[in-house]
Amino acid sequence: MARKHAARTKRGEQTRMQILEAARTLLARPGFRGVTLDQIAETTGISKSSILWHFGTKEDLLLEVLDGVTRDLVGSYRQSYPDSLPPAEKMRLFFRDYARLMEQIPESGTVFFGMIFDAERINTIRDRVQQMYREYRQMVVHHLSTPAFPVSEELAAGVVALLDGVFIQWYLDPRRMDMGKAFASVVSGLEGLASCGRPSRKHAAKGRATASKTKIGASHRTGRSGER
Repeated sequence: MARKHAARTKRGEQTRMQILEAARTLLARPGFRGVTLDQIAETTGISKSSILWHFGTKEDLLLEVLDGVTRDLVGSYRQSYPDSLPPAEKMRLFFRDYARLMEQIPESGTVFFGMIFDAERINTIRDRVQQMYREYRQMVVHHLSTPAFPVSEELAAGVVALLDGVFIQWYLDPRRMDMGKAFASVVSGLEGLASCGRPSRKHAAKGRATASKTKIGASHRTGRSGER
């Protein structure tokens, strides 16, 4: 009896995974708004009634697909980057891992953005998407923060916006856009902007020497004034 129950449970889980995989593949295609339960049933060979038995509603099925996208994203960052790394290097590695994931599993992004931009479904999934972005920002804070450079949630939101924007451009124009190069350019550009605000070693040394001479001169003037 127990073996039969275990077998049924295993088959049920396999069926759920088959349905989710088919739904994800169909939703990743252009014009996914036309995806129906009939199409999922045709792709999987599983009846609509069985699909609804497993997920309840089509909206619940979509939410499960979104959860799968989240797991893929979070799973791609299994290890934290060492705190000893400079912030720019941690960001470079973080962007590299994101680009690799999206190039290997592009449907993760297309499903996510496709659902967000679907006006008919956004109210159904709004709460889950909000929660996903909160988790996403916390993941950025966790991986990019260092003791000397803690990342705020506001900065994390900017990083997430950058990731989303580059992905959309790459997906729309993959021949022209290279995600890896785009992110590397962003980090290099930020480093360049940061260095513009810092004086070079030569200028810093010259500034210190000038300040020292000024201080010495002022001291001599004060001394002579006192002698008078």
